[in-house]
Amino acid sequence: MVQATGLAVGSLILLTMMVTSGGAAEQRFSCKGQVVQEIPNPAVQPKPIDLNVTLGDNKKLSMTTGDGKMLAPRITSNNKIQLKFATKEFVGEYFHYTGDLFLIYKSGPLARLSCLRT
Repeated sequence: MVQATGLAVGSLILLTMMVTSGGAAEQRFSCKGQVVQEIPNPAVQPKPIDLNVTLGDNKKLSMTTGDGKMLAPRITSNNKIQLKFATKEFVGEYFHYTGDLFLIYKSGPLARLSCLRT
């Protein structure tokens, strides 16, 4: 009985260590969407926006646009609900629970993207 209890406790500790270290791993997302506000000509469909986003285990954020442009946003806030970041072109807000990413461009438009873990 004592050996079984010891084995169960050891297994629980090992499982906890695996889950804890796995939670800090790099997270990758594929995000797709478009501008949803301030479309100058409704007859012209807005260009789709594709982003590949990586949140590193050291809390560094990197983004690659669909045309290969690399961005290194500065994280301004990150909690259980929302990740906020900024670049020279826009401010971004990603919602962890829904996978929604909003880009608020300094020139005025608002873009909404849906993100999936890859």
